[in-house]
Amino acid sequence: MGTGLSGQFTDPKTVTLLPAMSNAGDMTLPEVNVQATAWHAWQPISGYVAPLTTTGTKTDTPLIEAPQSVGVVTRDQIDDQGARTVAQALRYTAGVLPEVRPSARYDTVYVRGFGGQGTNAAYVGFLDGLRQQRGVSYAIPNVDPWLLERIEVLRGPASVLYGQTGAGGLVNLVSRRPTEMPTHEVRVDVGNDGYAQGAFDFGGPLTGDGDFLYRLTGVGQMSDTQYDFSKERRLAIAPAVTWKPDQDTTLTLLANYQYDPDGGFYNFVPATGTVTANPYGTLPSGFFAGDPNWNRYQRRAGSIGYQFERRIDDVWTVRQNFRYQHISSEFRAVSGRAVAANQRTLTRIATQSIEEANTVALDNQVQASFATGPLFHTVLTGLDWSYSSASRKLGSVTAPSLDLFAPVYNVRIPVIPLATTLQDQDQLGGYLQDQMAFGRWRLNIGVRLDRATTETVTVATGARTTQTDNAVTWRTGLLYLFDNGLAPYVSYATSFLPNSGTYSPARGGGAFKPTTGELFETGVKFQPAGYNSFVQAALFQITQQNVLTTDPLNSSYSTQTGEIRSRGFELEGRASLTDSLDLIGTYAYTDARITRSTVAGVSGNQAPSVPEHMASAWADYSFREGRLAGFGIGAGIRYIGSAPGDEANSFRVPGFALFDAAIRYDLGALHDKLKGTQLALNASNLFDKEYISSCSTATTCFFGNRRTVIGSLSYRW
Repeated sequence: MGTGLSGQFTDPKTVTLLPAMSNAGDMTLPEVNVQATAWHAWQPISGYVAPLTTTGTKTDTPLIEAPQSVGVVTRDQIDDQGARTVAQALRYTAGVLPEVRPSARYDTVYVRGFGGQGTNAAYVGFLDGLRQQRGVSYAIPNVDPWLLERIEVLRGPASVLYGQTGAGGLVNLVSRRPTEMPTHEVRVDVGNDGYAQGAFDFGGPLTGDGDFLYRLTGVGQMSDTQYDFSKERRLAIAPAVTWKPDQDTTLTLLANYQYDPDGGFYNFVPATGTVTANPYGTLPSGFFAGDPNWNRYQRRAGSIGYQFERRIDDVWTVRQNFRYQHISSEFRAVSGRAVAANQRTLTRIATQSIEEANTVALDNQVQASFATGPLFHTVLTGLDWSYSSASRKLGSVTAPSLDLFAPVYNVRIPVIPLATTLQDQDQLGGYLQDQMAFGRWRLNIGVRLDRATTETVTVATGARTTQTDNAVTWRTGLLYLFDNGLAPYVSYATSFLPNSGTYSPARGGGAFKPTTGELFETGVKFQPAGYNSFVQAALFQITQQNVLTTDPLNSSYSTQTGEIRSRGFELEGRASLTDSLDLIGTYAYTDARITRSTVAGVSGNQAPSVPEHMASAWADYSFREGRLAGFGIGAGIRYIGSAPGDEANSFRVPGFALFDAAIRYDLGALHDKLKGTQLALNASNLFDKEYISSCSTATTCFFGNRRTVIGSLSYRW
């Protein structure tokens, strides 16, 4: 701002400078084309408005030109709102229900009405454009948000580029990477429930010529929780090194290690006494349905990989991205199964699982940028491969019942016989995408061919099940850029998701069919010249077949329902109007319904856990001058509407509104020697509302997080 100019990307490496809109009258300036090395979407930005995305196209594409809805949560937003998990960082993102089952153990999210419960829930599963594969049941990756530069949400199917994805959307985590500018930060946080965290982030050149850059990020934290007998502990570190032998070549090595010795609370409560009335009273929000001598969750995950890019000339660029990951976990839980007729006795089941998985992901890309007459093309072709070898020892037994209103703990849990399952998954996919520009028109067409094989072995019996699935997915989108910053678009896409796990032995133990989906979407984007803001609205319909749901015969397994259709409207606006004021506003209407089902009497019902209405708003202001110089304040509200509690729609979970607030002070305003030192205080659920975040059945409901207050002291230099 202040230059009288605004920039508009006319292709991934070209910015056209245009006169900014002015209230003082028209100003005529010549157009200037600036050719330069593209600014990559993973680079740090200031404020809440990201200009580029790679998640939607695997190329650095302006958000205004992507004919599909994409939301970006920046590092500044994560810091300002004090998010402790990826799910919390997504609280102010349209179409995303981020804390269906609030916990630091996993990041469970619903996007456009699709998510699910149990071991087949839609966990956040992509890191730096590569899928983070998982074990058979509970060995599920999780990334601490301190290690991230941004979070990108592609709403709708993304299989044409990524293969195994659901129809609702894709959440891609973007790591902090080496920087050319030195950066150093250390911070200490303390909060209620015994929360304590120490973190650091260092980066910059390793050599004087700048050929080698580094980043080293780490965090350690410990906390009690609002739930009885539940703790959270975590250690994580992420080193990275970039080698730039010349301006056209980069090789970045990325590694991380995360150890969670205590995975916190991940249990559930019945609807009676929480959502519905119980003659004996109401369960407290710290209620613990398990047993402190039995429940535990430990996880270790480590990965190493690289991202290589070579720009051969003005036309050709090649890339190769690779990651190897190992994950292991031990899961033990006593969980509620049913409430007896007396309304106070909870029958329970004890489950134990010991797992590990070794996974590989590889993505090879060739990009060509060229013109055919007046038509400019960015063609991307790729071949990706992923492989996972996982083992699981799993078993369950009936556990002693629990009196909901006079619980007795430290009971004897019978020895659980563990059955070993081995599962290998292999996927190979080839894709082709053409992003075309003709004047102000943008057309995106992509197609992909996948072959996915899953082999499951039950060691005790020697039974071997092999399933191979082939699929063709495709996507197309058309967008027009108006002079005033409006960009209407239409798009169509399909999805393909092979499913891990098997039916329960009572259902034959066979493999699941792949889940498939189809999207129709139309919308409009708005980015006025001269303003650092971005608004997008979308109408959509998604139909998904062969959806996994919790098996009512055994909650440790899943079964497949017939079809779910989700229709809705989304509106999201982000603005960093000055270097002092940042704004976010969102609204989503989602009508998710079960249109076909193997369960009698549920067809036509609303999908459980999915509210029709969600809305949020956040404002953050920093004082730069005057007596309040150095202060910053933020405030937000989140509304989640009422949602069905089960497939039968026999009861509903009430809607709720939560308030968040933040205040910070830059001590550099007091004295130059304190420059870079900041005190901050963040509060979520400021008024300490007690609520149920969601239910998926009458015995699987989840308390939402009560008030959390965290104070921090950070120093940057």
